[in-house]
Order: sequence, then structure tokens, then C-alpha cells
Amino acid sequence: MIVVLGGMFLYGLIRPFDGDDQVSIGDRTVTSRRAKVIDRGKEDTRNVVVQPSPKFLIEYAFGDGTEGFNILRIRADGTGEYNYWDQESESARQKRLTFKLSRAELEEICGKLNQSGFMALANEYHGDVTGGTQVAITVVTGHVEKEVYCDNHFPVAVVAVADYLEKEVIQPNRNRS
Repeated sequence: MIVVLGGMFLYGLIRPFDGDDQVSIGDRTVTSRRAKVIDRGKEDTRNVVVQPSPKFLIEYAFGDGTEGFNILRIRADGTGEYNYWDQESESARQKRLTFKLSRAELEEICGKLNQSGFMALANEYHGDVTGGTQVAITVVTGHVEKEVYCDNHFPVAVVAVADYLEKEVIQPNRNRS
């Protein structure tokens, strides 16, 4: 009995978002649906190590077709901008926040990308549902560009990176503005 329960627990750690699950990204909770279509892409980026480079870039988009997309861009020199829809006012307006990250903060982001296994992900994940939430993350490091698009299915690595960007980059800089 203990072996079976232990195996079920381990399986849950390895594949926690394989069905329809609630996942937290920043201060939002979204539903991650079972993936029906996965595009692996042509380029093998599994062994790429993300590190700051002259062409370094991270783009992170979160949203949906109804309320729009919030987009974060971080460049090699640490300049960042966050374009987002302000839903707190009577009529939604798009706002822009600009900020500067230190070299250490860029290295922390790279560490999170490497730790999560982001570069080994497929290029596209699609849940079997119309509407809902989409997340797209693009990383440029050295001469490699990796794009991951998630439509209602969010692999563990995407949730980890998106949650980190929301909590450690976006929220602290929004609070400073």
C-alpha cells in the first residue's frame, strides 16, 4: 500500500499539470487544460544555457483575447518595459512602466530559466478549449531564440518562469512606480 501511494505521489510531482488543474501565476489563478496539440519545433535547444549576452532578450506575454495582453520586455542592458491593461479604472487603459534591472537581476532570471528547464520545452502547447488564457515567452541568448506559446495548457517550467517574472520583476517595479 505504501509503495503504491508513494508512486502516485511521485507521479504527481513529475506530471502535476497533465490534466485540468488550477495553477497560480503571480496573483492570478488560471486553469491549465490537458494538452491536445504539442509542437516540438525543429531546433533542439535542450542543452542551451541561458546567460546574459549582447543580444539577450526576454519577452513575456500573459492574457486573453477579451481583456488583452500584458507584455514584459527585458533587454541585454537591463532595460525593461511592461505594457499592461489597467483593469482597476472604469474603462481599461493601457499603461507602460519602464525600469532598469541590475546585472545580478539578469543573472537571477537566467538562473530561473535554466533551473526550470525552459529551453527543453516544446514550442507550442494547446489545451482543448476555446477562449481562456494564453502565455508566450521568448528568450534570446547568444545566437539562439526560443519561443514557447501556451494556449490553455501551462507546463510546469512555464508556470515557474511566468510566476517568477510576475513576482520578482513586474510586481516590485509596479510597486515602485
